[in-house]
Amino acid sequence: MTIEHATSHRPASTTEADVLLIADDHEVFRYGLAQVLRRSLKLADVVEAGTFPEALERLADERIKAAILDLGMPGLARIEDLTQVRRKRPDIYLVVLSGSEAREDILAALAAGAHGYLVKNASTTSLVGQIKAILHGTIYVPPCLALLPPQPQAVSDTRETAASPASGPELTDRQSEVLALIAQGLSNKRIAHALAISEGTVKMHVTSILRVTGASNRAQAAALGLQAVKDAT
Repeated sequence: MTIEHATSHRPASTTEADVLLIADDHEVFRYGLAQVLRRSLKLADVVEAGTFPEALERLADERIKAAILDLGMPGLARIEDLTQVRRKRPDIYLVVLSGSEAREDILAALAAGAHGYLVKNASTTSLVGQIKAILHGTIYVPPCLALLPPQPQAVSDTRETAASPASGPELTDRQSEVLALIAQGLSNKRIAHALAISEGTVKMHVTSILRVTGASNRAQAAALGLQAVKDAT
């Protein structure tokens, strides 16, 4: 499932002169993924790290334009700690890699500022495609997010990091419709088609939704939309 970024929160696109960071404590997996991405993305280099503190140190390299972090690596005690990456390098793409398909983990990672959540059991081809999509400006979340049964912890994780629509100014009916379609992964163009409105109008609604909900990007807004659907069922 891919979701377009709100333009104001989109990092710069990567180029062949850029460097990508892979942080994973499994050396063989890390090395293999690094080699595949080095060839597929034609980057200048791929920097590796085996722990979260080491990854934070590597981010001092200003050439790094994207970071792929394993949630299970040493030093990363909580998913919320990913906010340290966003504070240190708000200009880069943050991609989470994990063996977990738990709803609360996915939502917490998005709320912490991740631009995508990748599941390790995907094929190499799929992972490369998903990473390419993120680096071209989309938010990626695994399709399982919409299929897993709701879990109470997801509510608290989401509400701790972004204000619920119910806790502040209410969304209009049209904004609620747009948010529901964002949660389904539709682009602005497809939302415009579905609602028979212009793409420019959709963009204005997205901006208003981000302001009203307190979400910092479309990923967080999508998480709120999914939560709202769950609460209504």
